[in-house]
Amino acid sequence: MAQTFRENDRSNPTRDEDGELGRLLSRQFRSFRNSDPSPRQQKAIPILVLVELSKLSFTESQRSIYQLANGAFFFAMRSCEYLLVSQAEKRRTDVVRLRNIRFFRAGVEMSHDNPNLTSADSVSITFEWQKKDERSETVTHLSTDHPLLSPPKLWATIVKRIRSYHGSNDDTPVSAVWRNNRIEHISSKEMIQALQAAVDSIGEDILGIKKEDIGTHSIRSGAAMAMYLGDCPVFSIMMIGRWSSDAFLRYIRKQVEQFSHNISKRMIQNQFFRHIPDVQPVSRLDSRQQNIRAR
Repeated sequence: MAQTFRENDRSNPTRDEDGELGRLLSRQFRSFRNSDPSPRQQKAIPILVLVELSKLSFTESQRSIYQLANGAFFFAMRSCEYLLVSQAEKRRTDVVRLRNIRFFRAGVEMSHDNPNLTSADSVSITFEWQKKDERSETVTHLSTDHPLLSPPKLWATIVKRIRSYHGSNDDTPVSAVWRNNRIEHISSKEMIQALQAAVDSIGEDILGIKKEDIGTHSIRSGAAMAMYLGDCPVFSIMMIGRWSSDAFLRYIRKQVEQFSHNISKRMIQNQFFRHIPDVQPVSRLDSRQQNIRAR
């Protein structure tokens, strides 16, 4: 309606003379917000759920999902950065492609066809275009001693698998999987189903969450939670997850039991503190203040 008014050189009827939203509409919108149910946030998953995926991986698709979920976890990836998603989920982010992944050993870059690629000690992923119009941002992870959970090894396995597909090249997305005798792509729907199956396999009594609480955002949220519980500095969490503000705090779930780990102990360490007396305000009649006339 407002657009129609503007096209006919009439003022916007939804705004008042100061250009602000009209008083009646403002009240109505506030009423709508008060009536809306609280948003249902997807629950953060611990890495135990991602490890469980390996036990449920028997087909090429299932192995691909396991590799992608664990690889995405370390980089706190958005679903549209490593999966085939609907247009509604895509926003402005480009999917990571093979050309965006580089491996290094002792500071020397390793080519994707290197037979020892899984021995790389670091992996760097360049995110070409992101949600906030950030471009060509590179994040690097080093290897770990864990037999399954090592970023360079996980991503090397993904790259070697996709490079083995007929027709793959540098532009092939990391979501690629070989099935039906052609390259197809792991979808966000498939990832959700796999994550929910892993949660169901572990059990609600252990995790404290239902499989219906899980979505692709659970991986990004779980990554933020894992970094927080691992005492990673705030700036590290922001840089790894590519958060440009403290918006990542939305991913830290207070319902997680370990969220308050040792906080109660820290709260009783200092059982006394002294207040400094407030500074008395200067009298409004002080002639040294501006706009006050001396009497």
